[in-house]
Amino acid sequence: MKLNNEEKMEINKETTENITNFVPYLQYKDNNLELEGKTIVEISKQSSTPFFLFIPNRFEQNYEELITKLHKFIPNLFVSYAMKANYLGRVLKHANILGLGIEVMSFFEILLAEKAGFSYDNFIFNGPAKSAAELEYTIQKGVKYLNVDSLNELKLIERIAEKKKTKQSITVRIHPQLSEKTEKRLLIKKNSKLGIDYSRGVKLFEYAEKSPSLIPTGVHIHVGTNIISHDFYEELLGFVNNYINELDNKKRIQIKEINLGGGLASKSKLDENGFNFEKLGKQIKSNIDNINDKLVIFEPGRYLVEDSFIAITKVLRIKKSWGRKWAFVDIGANSLIPMRYSEYRIIPSYYKGKGQYCNIGGPLCLPVDVVTNEAVDFEIEEKDLLVVLNCGAYTLSMSEQFGYPRPAVYELENDGTIKLLKPSDDIYQMVKESFWSEET
Repeated sequence: MKLNNEEKMEINKETTENITNFVPYLQYKDNNLELEGKTIVEISKQSSTPFFLFIPNRFEQNYEELITKLHKFIPNLFVSYAMKANYLGRVLKHANILGLGIEVMSFFEILLAEKAGFSYDNFIFNGPAKSAAELEYTIQKGVKYLNVDSLNELKLIERIAEKKKTKQSITVRIHPQLSEKTEKRLLIKKNSKLGIDYSRGVKLFEYAEKSPSLIPTGVHIHVGTNIISHDFYEELLGFVNNYINELDNKKRIQIKEINLGGGLASKSKLDENGFNFEKLGKQIKSNIDNINDKLVIFEPGRYLVEDSFIAITKVLRIKKSWGRKWAFVDIGANSLIPMRYSEYRIIPSYYKGKGQYCNIGGPLCLPVDVVTNEAVDFEIEEKDLLVVLNCGAYTLSMSEQFGYPRPAVYELENDGTIKLLKPSDDIYQMVKESFWSEET
C-alpha cells in the first residue's frame, strides 16, 4: 500500500517525537531539529563542525529536579558537583552560581574550583592517594569534607592537623556489604583500589575518635555509575543504617554525615527507566534512622552534565562493506571517549524518514572509534549534520589530541546565539609542541 505525502509526514512526526522523547529541549518541527527555537542547521552556521554545545538551562533543570524532590524528605541535603565529569570553566561557574558544592580529586581540580569561586566550606576532597602537599594545602584552607581512603592517609592527615594546630573532620570511604548479585553489577567492586572494606573502616573510625586532631563525622560510599535502580538504593541504605547504628551502639561513634557519592545516570536515562527522586527521598527517609539529625550528601557528575551537552558533527563519508552501511563523521573517539558506560545517541538535524540501518564511526584509524554501538535507522547521506546526545560527561575532561584536534566548545545563549567557551585545538601549535625540544 502506497502512502500519500500527508500520511508519510504523520509517520515521520511520530518517529521524530520518539527520538526526542526524553530530551525535551530538542524538538522536530517540519522534520527540522530545533534547540530552544533555533534549528540545528541555523546554529551550525555559526561554527565549523565538529563542536560541543553546552545547554546551561538543562544543567539547571537537572539540579533543580534533584534538589527540590529530595528536599521534601531530607531536610539536611548537600549536593556537590563531581568535577571530574566535566571541568570546563563555564560549567564550574554555573554550578557555583546554583549553589552546589564541588568534589575534587587533585591539586589541578582544587585550583580550578578556586578559580570558579567555590568556598572551601563546600569542597569535598576525594582520592585514594592524596599527596602530603595537597593535604597540607587544603587543610590550611579549611576544607570541610575530607574523604579518607586508608589508615596511612588518616595518620598523615592527623600529623598535618596537629602541626597546624587544628582539628580536621574526616569521612571514611568504605565498600558496603551487598548481596552477591548486586556486587557483580557494580562498577567499583570490593577488590577495587577505591575505598576500604567495612570492617577495616571501623578501625579507622576508632583511630580518629581517639585522636585529639581528628573528628570522625561521616561515612562515604560510592560504588557505581549509571545507576538507575531503586532496588540498589534500598539494599545500600539498609547496609548504611545498620553500619552507622553499630558504630554508635558498639563504639560510641556518632555519624553525622552520610555521603552516598555519585553514580546516578543522566537525567534523560533516569526518566527513560522510570527512576524518581521523590521515591529515592522516601527510601532514604524510611531506611535511615533519625534522618533529621544527619546530613545527606550526593556527588552527582554524570547526572547533571551528561545530557547538558550535545555535539554537532558532519557526515564525511558513506560506505558499504560486508553487508553493513557505515557513515563516518568528523568527530572521533579522541573526544567522544569510548567508555563502556557512555551512551551517546545520534539523531539527524533533518529527518528524511526511515533508511537502511547504518553504523556511525569517527575519522580515526582505530576500530574502537565507533560513536554508538547501535546502528541508526534513519536516512543518512554525506554532508548531513548529525547531533550526538549525552556527551557532556567524561568527554572534555578526558579528551586528547590523538590524530585530530579537540573540537571547540560553545554555550547556547538565551537569544539562541552561541558563545565560544573554548576554541578547538590549533593543529599548527600541536605540530610545534611535538617538536618543542628541537625548537628551544
